[in-house]
Amino acid sequence: MPIDTFTNILHEFASRINLSGLQIDSSGYCCLDVDQGTLIHLKHENKRDSMIFIAEVGQIPETNAGAVLRYLLRMNDNPEESKGMTLSYNVESNNAAIGYQFPLRFMNIDKFEEFFKVFLDEVDRWKQKMVLYTQGTLPKGEKASGNDNAGGTSSTDSTIPQGNVPEFIIGA
Repeated sequence: MPIDTFTNILHEFASRINLSGLQIDSSGYCCLDVDQGTLIHLKHENKRDSMIFIAEVGQIPETNAGAVLRYLLRMNDNPEESKGMTLSYNVESNNAAIGYQFPLRFMNIDKFEEFFKVFLDEVDRWKQKMVLYTQGTLPKGEKASGNDNAGGTSSTDSTIPQGNVPEFIIGA
């Protein structure tokens, strides 16, 4: 059964990091709270027998919203910047999100941990960028237009340092 690989990998991962009580629902979904506030949604996609990671990375700012949304869309076409992940916008929460999907066909726990670490690093990097954008910094290569900017001036972003080793907690 395809979901078995997904379930086995997550249970092995939970065991390795001493995470007791990991629950995967009948649809193949679970959520981890990393560093007490970063929710990582993990979902088994049955048709492609793949695993999907999704995390929200920050609020779309009121100032320069159009520029930020244009930048996120543009970065989906830049594999060096997006690391092959997909940046998106959650209309309901007004948050930017990042997603990553990979096949389970050749997946094992060691490969999963590598993918998970890369994903966490990218979540952290994009969260830091979103903080800058909320403070009025324009994304690299973007200009404020129309109602994007409430009359203020904005600088452009620069390289942002990577985060620390995450702490894992079961999320709701």
